[in-house]
Amino acid sequence: MRILIADSDGGYRQTSAILGRFVEDLLGLTGAREAVRVQWPAPGAVGRRRSHTWESSAAAGVADLNRLVRLHPSDDLVLIGACCGTRVIHDWMDAHPEDLDRVVAVGLVADPFRPRDRWLAGTPDPEGQGVAGLRRGPIPERTHWLSVPGDPLSGVQPTNLLRGAVRDSTLTPVQVYDDLLENLPDTRTRFALRLHVMNNPALWSPHLLRQLDDATDTLMTYRDAGYAARYEADGDGASPLGRLARVIADQVTLEQAA
Repeated sequence: MRILIADSDGGYRQTSAILGRFVEDLLGLTGAREAVRVQWPAPGAVGRRRSHTWESSAAAGVADLNRLVRLHPSDDLVLIGACCGTRVIHDWMDAHPEDLDRVVAVGLVADPFRPRDRWLAGTPDPEGQGVAGLRRGPIPERTHWLSVPGDPLSGVQPTNLLRGAVRDSTLTPVQVYDDLLENLPDTRTRFALRLHVMNNPALWSPHLLRQLDDATDTLMTYRDAGYAARYEADGDGASPLGRLARVIADQVTLEQAA
């Protein structure tokens, strides 16, 4: 059993502190031989001659994940994706159906592609859905989505205007949010123009004004980052990440028994 992780930032550093603790717990619970971080380059400029999009960055991650899978052809796998790194997991599963029988469980944390009706059993309904679209993947029965209420990447409403901004960009949702916050317009009119919605203010409706305010609120939630602590907050004896570790470990136990 090996745990392969596509972390959130696409870099080559160690996993985040929060995810690192989760992975340590998962190693202990499953008895996996090791946990290895998939390497994928951060989207954006990488030199004068070329730059990475989220798509091309994820493709590099898929190649590295596949390399790791091929290194241990007889081992079962647990795949973990976090935030924008979940695209690497989604894309690899779509591209390599021949290897899915080796995948015992998939854990997707703060997935920008989370379907509206998928969240971890025993945790509150996070409401909303992923800001980047909806992807159930080829093995939804072995895939576990973890999202907390208020997560601005995996739990936005379908009418949130930021979904269009993410869809129209070649960068990750995190980079889209960072760019909007760095140059956030000071009026609804300028914000609407920035998001390319309703260029004529005379045609605006109360519904559109609420949508603009909702998009601004989502960006503020992302900037404040208070929602991130909810992934480790203790509820009824276990944090959401702790619950995810236990669910995956139980699935591993069932597979080994079978």
